[in-house]
Amino acid sequence: MQDYRAISCDLYDCIELACIRGYPLLLELKDEGKLHARAMTTETRADKSEWLVVETATQIRSIRLDQIIALTPDVEGAEFGRLQLQP
Repeated sequence: MQDYRAISCDLYDCIELACIRGYPLLLELKDEGKLHARAMTTETRADKSEWLVVETATQIRSIRLDQIIALTPDVEGAEFGRLQLQP
């Protein structure tokens, strides 16, 4: 995997909010297409890379934030809409 490229603080704040609220998300990933998952928490690893921990129907997994193209809350009344993380 390439060197980590941090996302903006504003986007990170929305991801943190999704975790606090436990939003179900539609994630658009660089190499894997789309994934439906529930936001759980974020984590920063020793190499300073930031990760989103999500729960799918079958597993809990971590996704490096710079591998997410966009995410959309899949719940009515969410406090934000689709977030574009990567061009």
